[in-house]
Amino acid sequence: MNSKVLSRKLRVLAKKVKRIALFIAAILIIGSMETSYSGCIIIAQAHSGRTDSQGGHHDYKNKSGLGSYHYHHGQPAHLHPNGVCPYENGNGASSSKQTSSSTSEKKEESPLNVQDYKLVFDSTFYYNNNSDLQTTIGNNEQKLLEHFVFYGMAEGRKGCSDFDVMIYKDNNIDLAATYGDDFKKYYEHFMECGHNENRIHN
Repeated sequence: MNSKVLSRKLRVLAKKVKRIALFIAAILIIGSMETSYSGCIIIAQAHSGRTDSQGGHHDYKNKSGLGSYHYHHGQPAHLHPNGVCPYENGNGASSSKQTSSSTSEKKEESPLNVQDYKLVFDSTFYYNNNSDLQTTIGNNEQKLLEHFVFYGMAEGRKGCSDFDVMIYKDNNIDLAATYGDDFKKYYEHFMECGHNENRIHN
């Protein structure tokens, strides 16, 4: 009888060992997998610490090498010299805040093309749904597009009936974790990748 009990205990122990081995193997396999975003790479510059509403936080150990306080908000760790984010124009290049005179200079250098924004912008919709612009800008397609790109995106305004940035943010938690409240990044992601990935957007 002792041998039967011992044999049964060994079988139970062997099953437990197999289950544990399978569990560990599954964790190792899942942990080593990479996630692909079909051409769009999301880079998260992460380390411990909570961020404020502007994406800034204390880094008392100075792991970033930027001092005890710096910003991320979807970009590499950086400072805001004179309170201005070097990434504010949305393309990753250093620039200062847009003013009305610098906007007109930018317009002369490289005018925006409505076709480049057709997934998120329709001038008729934008005009009809933004009464504040009807009196200040009027129904000028180019000026409406410029307002949308330089201000409306950052404000989270709807540029067309087919794309709602709030729905896109709420239904794509991977992007929300990366971009936070930087609405312009959601528009850019949708135009570059999200549309091709059939992500929920309206």
